[in-house]
Amino acid sequence: MKKYIWIVIAFATFLTITACHKHEEAISAEITFVEPSTNDTILIGTELHVEGTIVGSGELHGYSISFMNVANDSVVYTVSSAAHNNSYAFHEHWMNNVSDTTIMKVTIDAMLDHDGTKTSKSVNVVCLP
Repeated sequence: MKKYIWIVIAFATFLTITACHKHEEAISAEITFVEPSTNDTILIGTELHVEGTIVGSGELHGYSISFMNVANDSVVYTVSSAAHNNSYAFHEHWMNNVSDTTIMKVTIDAMLDHDGTKTSKSVNVVCLP
């Protein structure tokens, strides 16, 4: 019986310590594009492929990816994740369907905290009709 009580106490102590553990928020993040490269050309009917990683100095609070038509500042595609993690690997696709030659700005935003602090990295590509 004493052994059982000590096991319960040890387990309760473990749960208390781990439940109270706070994650250290990131103060910076490094965003790396694998694809696309600056000024890549995307033909109509082919996919704009975006792939890379985000590595934080601590716990990140999500990320977002957006594709924006630079000529008229319209966002043509966006996706986000609110998952908390120290790092992410992203991989997204968008089908080029532009009717005019368009500069598309691909932006990755990494959320450093819940107050909206973020770091961003962008790359421009050329989409052809």
